Amino acid sequence: MKKFMLSLIASSAIFFNFILPTTVNAAEFISIGTGGPTGVYFVVGNSVCRMVHKEAAE
Repeated sequence: MKKFMLSLIASSAIFFNFILPTTVNAAEFISIGTGGPTGVYFVVGNSVCRMVHKEAAE
């Protein structure tokens, strides 16, 4: 009986390992520092932000 339970648990663990998804995409937060709205770095930061969001949507 003990061997049966052990083999049942082991086979269940192997079965669920293949059935359940193995990768989970975690949310990744990126902080981009930019300048004021009238500065050059604000435009650059917005462009980088658009490129990152475009790649994430695909």
